[in-house]
Amino acid sequence: MRLIDKYRPTTLEDVVGNKKAVDRIYRALDDNDGYGGLVFMFQGQTGNGKTLLADIMAGHIDGELYRPICTKDAETAFMIDQIRRDTKQSTIFSNQSVYIFDEADKLHPNNIANLKMAIDHIDRRRQEKQPCRVTLIFTTAKNKDQLTSIQQGHWDELCTRCIICKLGILPEELDCYFATLTGGKVPNISKQIDVHSMRAAWDYIEDNEIDIVK
Repeated sequence: MRLIDKYRPTTLEDVVGNKKAVDRIYRALDDNDGYGGLVFMFQGQTGNGKTLLADIMAGHIDGELYRPICTKDAETAFMIDQIRRDTKQSTIFSNQSVYIFDEADKLHPNNIANLKMAIDHIDRRRQEKQPCRVTLIFTTAKNKDQLTSIQQGHWDELCTRCIICKLGILPEELDCYFATLTGGKVPNISKQIDVHSMRAAWDYIEDNEIDIVK
């Protein structure tokens, strides 16, 4: 097992850095009180915890988990239809459904357009105080200017329908965390890696066979 997996956080309390994003997730979950109908967009460079936070959220919600592969257009379209059905058929006794769209920037424009309509339906149910035990989580490492011109218009409208959480770990957060884990052997790991991300830091620890003492 790789170290990054062995020390992978399992709760929001254990997440290193990303305090603003974690606080925003806490607030959304507390305000929602299990009612459902939450839609999140996690943005940030690779290795900073987007998928990790999505997985922790899914575990917190404790529902049926679906992970459409965004490059598989037909599969994703089927899942969007399922989201519509889940939303329409939701009751206070329904199981929760969580859909994680990793690398959502790879969605076909038609699927983005259909997702917007599905989210609008979710929003209407919430405004009418009807049960909507469906949660959607999108992740992306790309900026808008890295998308195709066709995607960009749809993307803006999709993002306006989401709770946006921007992720990024500060160099001092990495330094403090890994200094503790290594018993001070690596006091400033942020200076040893090119990209300030949790994944890059763990790669450095493994490549240099540095012992974890905590």
